[in-house]
Amino acid sequence: MRTITDALTNRVLLTDGSITRELKLPELDLDAERDFFGAGECAEVLNLTRYDKIKAVHKAFLKAGADIVRTNSLRANPLTLRAHGLEDEAFIINFKAAEAATEAVDSIPGQGRRRFVLGVLRDDGWDVPPGEVEAAVAVQAEGLIAGGADGLLLDVLPGVGRIQAMLEGARKARAKLRSHVSILLQRVDGGPRFGPRTLDSADGIVQFRPGDARRAAWLDAALRDGTVNLIGGGSLPEHTATLDAMLRDRAEDGFRPVLGWVRDEHIVDEIEPVSSWTRFPKADTPAKIAARQAESV
Repeated sequence: MRTITDALTNRVLLTDGSITRELKLPELDLDAERDFFGAGECAEVLNLTRYDKIKAVHKAFLKAGADIVRTNSLRANPLTLRAHGLEDEAFIINFKAAEAATEAVDSIPGQGRRRFVLGVLRDDGWDVPPGEVEAAVAVQAEGLIAGGADGLLLDVLPGVGRIQAMLEGARKARAKLRSHVSILLQRVDGGPRFGPRTLDSADGIVQFRPGDARRAAWLDAALRDGTVNLIGGGSLPEHTATLDAMLRDRAEDGFRPVLGWVRDEHIVDEIEPVSSWTRFPKADTPAKIAARQAESV
């Protein structure tokens, strides 16, 4: 299982925590004009002005055990940035958001695990025609894909009129860049479900549940019921580390629980964990095949 969609289909994974909280903005001695280009405390602008700090936060959560890091891009849509006069900077802000996360993943040894970068796009309730939503999402998605994101995560509520425009914008960006990244929809556990048309337009669903390092009962229930495939990493890296240990304790192989948790033993044994490969398997050579055939005689 080498793609983010494969991983989320088979394992309950752990994502990072709150990037804005871990940034500790009051301690950075930030200047509104220098660091935010006058955009208040729009932390997405820091992808440009405090790139190393953003990458360091991603690395902290990866070291704590996160399987997935989410890009610092929630408010980096051109329609949202328009209010700050930064609409034209949307592509580069998203590109640097994905690049920082990707470089962090590449710099931290996986300890036998494959980690992923999710490029996050959020519906901010823009009151504009669908065509404008589609075009704006396409720009944001292009930046995230070009920066190295393994998948795009659309954070949008089911039933809103903008969801199809967002999906179409993401698909157009993917086609333009000739990419194969997954386009995923986020559904909060217990929230409303997406309709058939929406599901057909996406590559998969992220069944998300915020992580709580202080409570084990909710985690056991979610794993047992098979209602979640991505656990939030809490607020801080220490919360993520605790949740990492909790998930490992509940996994048959010590990595991550099989999706659905309770399964027949022989089925579990047949599923290769996403975290198990340290290198790609080498193709069989004729000599190896002949040797195996000789042993079986």
